[in-house]
Formats: sequence, structure tokens, C-alpha cells
Amino acid sequence: MNYSYLVAGILGLFVAVGFWRGWLREIGMMGGLLVSWLIVTTAGGSFVSAVNRIYLIAAFIVDGGFDARQPTALIQQLRVHPLIDPRHPGFLLGIVFLAMAGASFVLANRFVAAAGNRSAQALGALVGLANGYLTAYLAFHYLAPSAPVHLPLAVSSSDAADVLGRYLPTLLVAGVAVAIGIALLSSRRLGSKTSPRPAAGRSKG
Repeated sequence: MNYSYLVAGILGLFVAVGFWRGWLREIGMMGGLLVSWLIVTTAGGSFVSAVNRIYLIAAFIVDGGFDARQPTALIQQLRVHPLIDPRHPGFLLGIVFLAMAGASFVLANRFVAAAGNRSAQALGALVGLANGYLTAYLAFHYLAPSAPVHLPLAVSSSDAADVLGRYLPTLLVAGVAVAIGIALLSSRRLGSKTSPRPAAGRSKG
């Protein structure tokens, strides 16, 4: 098995979903993906600290820390082996990103209008391709290197993340340019439809 097949499957799924939902919903989801990426990047350490703190409290209670003769020693022992290694928090951050990405998908379906015609669906497929590329890159970047299951893959997960990340800035710039172009075209069409037509007058002899 090769990672390229998995990437192709992810991109194909996002293209199909983008065609079904339309470009407005896909643009909304793209905004959610970018915000989710920003949150994970800036607040990832806080997520890891919160999860490890909750795990420490739960493990202390389960191990009978309140009844132990030396509860401080038990706490120190638990801190040596945290649930999430702060040096390698990728798996947790990947789960957090996917959860927020799923929320972005649901919110876009809930609050953004669906595609009204075939052109909107075709544009949705293009934006869906960009969303799939971004999701695949972040999934490989966060989840694959720290996955507990090792499969005989022809290409390593880090190589796949590097290849996807190499073209990510270009794709994001192109996606923003396409989104701006779509918005301008849509505003022109909407303006032409809503502009009042002059009433035809009758000529008097």
C-alpha cells in the first residue's frame, strides 16, 4: 500500500462532497479549517497541559492517592509518565483539529445555503479539492507520525507530509484568489438580476 492512494482517496471524497454541497459551503468550511489550524498551532500546548492535568487527577484518585501514606511520591511518579508526551503532542493535536474540522462541516451545512445550480457545484468541487488537500496535509502532519499502528507503507508518513506541505502555500494562495474571483462574479450576477429595468412607455400621437 502507498500513501499516494490514501491521499487520492481523501481528495476524491472531498471533491465529491464539495460538488454536492456547493462552493458557498465549501468556502465556509475552508475558513473553519484555517481557524482550526490557527487554534491548534497557537493553543496546542494548553490542550496538552489540560489533558495531562485531568489524567493526573483521575489516575491519582484511581490509585488511591488520598489514602496513600506518601501522596506526593505518587504524584511525582504519575508526572513522570504523562498521558500525552509534551515533546510529541501530534496525535492529540490531530484529534483536536479533526474535531474542529467536523464542527466546521456541520456549521457550514447548518448556516450556509446549498448549491443552487451546476456551476456552483462545479466550483464547490474545486474548493472541496483545496479543503481535502489541507485536511490531508494536517492529518499526515499531526496523526501519522505518532500513530500507534505501523503499517508496511511504501512511503513514510513524514515524507507524505513534506510533499503535501511543499505545495500548500501555493494552493492556499490560489484558493484565496479563486474565492475572491467567485465572490466578484457572484456579486455582478446578483447585481444584474436585481437591477430595475426601465418601464416601457407608450408613445402618444
